[in-house]
Amino acid sequence: MSHYYNPIHPTVSSQNTSQYSSLGGAVRGAPAQSSFLIPNRRRVPQSIYQPTGKWRNQTGRLAPIHAPVSVDFKGYSRQGMRMMELYARGAFALSQMMEGGDDRVLAHTGLKRITLHIRWPGYENYEWIRSIELNTSSGPITRAEIAAIVAQNFHRYFEKLQYSSTPAMEWHIGPMGISFDKLVLVSISNVFEDAWQADVAVDI
Repeated sequence: MSHYYNPIHPTVSSQNTSQYSSLGGAVRGAPAQSSFLIPNRRRVPQSIYQPTGKWRNQTGRLAPIHAPVSVDFKGYSRQGMRMMELYARGAFALSQMMEGGDDRVLAHTGLKRITLHIRWPGYENYEWIRSIELNTSSGPITRAEIAAIVAQNFHRYFEKLQYSSTPAMEWHIGPMGISFDKLVLVSISNVFEDAWQADVAVDI
């Protein structure tokens, strides 16, 4: 089977893969460190969405946490894909480039929709929650389709906040800080009930 080749991403051997995620408890058993092959690639330290105590009491038992949905070029592992690629390319092109791009990744969950939460460091007061329908006209959503939707949401989020101030200057969004074209989507993780967050890295 042929693989998409990207010179930015050297081949990763099985000994060099990592399942670490900055989303901490959202990914069970994750090691404490990660190893991107690109030296200037850093994970974004996000806070995890937590519903209020009152909401927890009203909803009762928590639903099980589902496994993360990884996003990688074919032939690579745990390195992610640039969100600009996910945003700009069509579904067919992405499915050809992405490892398991055509996989119906959430069909087994029985969920009809999920909510995407973006909690960028220093911008937690700017709440971004969007619903993602998991059933499309062609069937359950694929890995490539959900990755593209997540990238679209980050593009809109960055457009909205590019001129907003933040005390966390290291993660400042905008022309003089971090721009959308520097973002890398590593995976999408279930953090609570139907709430999901993206594990994101930045190429500094």
